[in-house]
Amino acid sequence: MSARILVVDDEPDIRVLLKDILEDEGYQVYVAEHARAANEIRRRLSPDLVLLDIWMPEVDGVTLLKQWKSSGDDRCPVVMMSGHGTVETAVEATRYGAVDFVEKPLSMAKLLSTVKSALASSDADPGVDSRRQREVPVGTSQIVQNLKQKMEELRADSRAVLFTGAYGSGRRIWAEYLSTAGGMDIFEVGGNPAERVPLKRNLYIEEITDLSPQQQANLYDAIKASNRDSAGRFIVSSRFSAAELKSNAGIDPRLAELWRDAIEIPSLDEHIEDIPELLEYYVNWYSDNEQLPYRHFDVAAQNLLRNHHWSGDINQLKQFIRTILENSDDEEIGLDEIQRTLWRSDATTGSTSSNKIQITIDMDLELREARETFEREYLSRHLAASGNNMTELARRVGQERTHLYRKLKSLGLQTKKQ
Repeated sequence: MSARILVVDDEPDIRVLLKDILEDEGYQVYVAEHARAANEIRRRLSPDLVLLDIWMPEVDGVTLLKQWKSSGDDRCPVVMMSGHGTVETAVEATRYGAVDFVEKPLSMAKLLSTVKSALASSDADPGVDSRRQREVPVGTSQIVQNLKQKMEELRADSRAVLFTGAYGSGRRIWAEYLSTAGGMDIFEVGGNPAERVPLKRNLYIEEITDLSPQQQANLYDAIKASNRDSAGRFIVSSRFSAAELKSNAGIDPRLAELWRDAIEIPSLDEHIEDIPELLEYYVNWYSDNEQLPYRHFDVAAQNLLRNHHWSGDINQLKQFIRTILENSDDEEIGLDEIQRTLWRSDATTGSTSSNKIQITIDMDLELREARETFEREYLSRHLAASGNNMTELARRVGQERTHLYRKLKSLGLQTKKQ
């Protein structure tokens, strides 16, 4: 069952717009034009979230919020909606129990991000199974134990933490481990990080290079502000090293400088001795959370998997375990089954798995900006793989060198002198 959201606004156009957008996202949406209608719907349906406008006839939104929260046992999260002239009032409403606010004219990316965060923070979203276990870092190797110790030391303050690590290495798992006490929210790429300060909970940003130049500038300012007066912290990660970010013309130099102190999340190849423990952990995890059959890897199978190169790191290992558990109900997983499954996996992905990239593009961008985002990422990857050799780059992407020089310059990508 999807979450029930009540939209309270005296403007018909706003009610229709929000109802259409939120229903497209899979929520059940109810609308009310004034306080009396809102109270009736709340009494009858017990919504999981309310989006409440400030200025309404008869009873304004802040007064209505105070009425709802006066009992002390009202657990329904409320997000205030405000025009430019009422932002301060919306912020003030958080003192009376509002969990957040969105500013009009509404940004759809900001709205949806706020809705998800509000539902998650109250555990009110029926679409999210609260019984689902959160993954934790697994391993008894020295490198994993040292990193766990580092995370425990960092929990004492709210300074921003930066991660660097290969794709699939589990940066998000480590971010959640660091956030164990208060939990964390996931930043939506279309939003503005500065709008979250002061942070109530940790805010995780998966990939710094996915942010636009303006978002990066906002993030830098937000990090500086959050270090002073936030209960939560920014956790920002990247699959690129500090040196790679520093040489990337698309990264704000101030942010790139911060990456000198980034914490490196180790690749699986650096702690293969943990693979037997990872196998046991994820067999149990999939059994508990996805009701897959419990199966056991025999010793020969474990040894083979320890010596296999996992190009997709822990994410690839997890997917392999899931596939194996779906193969059969037999309790024992032997060497033959492992070899057959690995062969099928290699045949499917071939040698091109490292040539695939995932790019998150902000849907608020114009087509030209979205195309530039793709071209910058695509060419930067090929440039690195070519060793900054323009002849090799031209061969890889099928373009004439003169055109490529102009394109790289327009995208802010630099090449080393040959």
